[in-house]
Amino acid sequence: MKILHTADWHIGKLLEGKSRLEEQRIVLEQFVSIADTTNADVICIAGDVFDNGHPSAGAEMLLYHTLKELSKQGQRLVVLIAGNHDQPSRLEAIVPLAREHGIIIYGTPRTKIPSGKYGNFEIESLEEGVFSFSCKGEKAVFACIPYVSEKTLNEVLYREEDGDEKRAADYVEKIGELFQKKASWYQEDTINVLVSHVFTLGCKKDGSEQGMMLGNSYLLSPEVFPEKAQYVALGHVHRPQKVIGSHGRIRYSGSPLPYRLQETVIAKQCSLVTLHPQEEAVVKEFYFDNPKPIEKWVCESYEEALKKCEENQNRPCYVYLQIYTDTYIREEQLKELKGYKEDILEVIPVFPETEQKKTGTVFTEKSFLELFLDYYQEKKGILPEEEILETLQEILKEEDENETDFHENERIK
Repeated sequence: MKILHTADWHIGKLLEGKSRLEEQRIVLEQFVSIADTTNADVICIAGDVFDNGHPSAGAEMLLYHTLKELSKQGQRLVVLIAGNHDQPSRLEAIVPLAREHGIIIYGTPRTKIPSGKYGNFEIESLEEGVFSFSCKGEKAVFACIPYVSEKTLNEVLYREEDGDEKRAADYVEKIGELFQKKASWYQEDTINVLVSHVFTLGCKKDGSEQGMMLGNSYLLSPEVFPEKAQYVALGHVHRPQKVIGSHGRIRYSGSPLPYRLQETVIAKQCSLVTLHPQEEAVVKEFYFDNPKPIEKWVCESYEEALKKCEENQNRPCYVYLQIYTDTYIREEQLKELKGYKEDILEVIPVFPETEQKKTGTVFTEKSFLELFLDYYQEKKGILPEEEILETLQEILKEEDENETDFHENERIK
């Protein structure tokens, strides 16, 4: 059985306010072509198909068209789970139509699909998030666990009468319990696959998914995943990689496009996984051609920047333009640059005094506000707006007051 693993499409995502639907359309057409040329039996999409819970009509249209093309009128099974960027109810709203095309959608860990015909496939629903089917004389069991918060984990795992001790267990322990519960359906003579949208220990992130966990509480070690799962298809991290310590059995496919400047150093791909019962997975990578790269140009002067914009005006690419200068970039200069290269995302002037500050000031000698101002100027080339500064100062004031109250209470005790 051949499974094509992908994730993190983020359809509808903007880049500095610019729509990327056309690039997403092109790269998803490449994905459909890969599915066809490899004769994949199953398409596995491990979450974050949309970039937010309220996608535009254009984003929805692109997803539905792509799913229809992938399914080949029900000849190929498509398995889709929700990520943290997706709205589960919105994804599951198309189930009545999707089922006819052999498309299975799990919006939440509590989703239990009905057994029956999905396209050309006979699906047996085993429990919430688990189903089995046969293809080419082999039977497969898929355990599908969409993105799950700690609150939802408690609702999925425990009944109201269960004690506080169980509910107090940490996230890793609870999701491991959920994985093992689903893995109980795996058999020796079946192809066993786990699909989920989670972070793992040691994964190389690129800034695309931040703030999704508190400390290391949401980071899963390889030992958490069931041993009987021959292949674990993950989404959540945009950089394609094998999970450390898993010997390639647990993988992130990564996103099909770079969505930040930090992502441009790694080639984007999807993974074709060949599986047979009781055998190790054989994985082959297929790479996407980026129709419009994100680039950073560093120029020693405004004149050099202008010349580079003129020379590259017809080449499709997004640009962060960093210019070393003694003066601020004027409005008419910005218009001149963008007259040649309209896809300049940001012009970042770098002043000599900025460079001197970077090398001449001890980090610990500055206040948090000073460090923030330095960082903002370095990244943007200008001071932050007054509204941003006021908000930051209010937060810092509240923190100081809380700290004072804490120490006062401690003194009274």
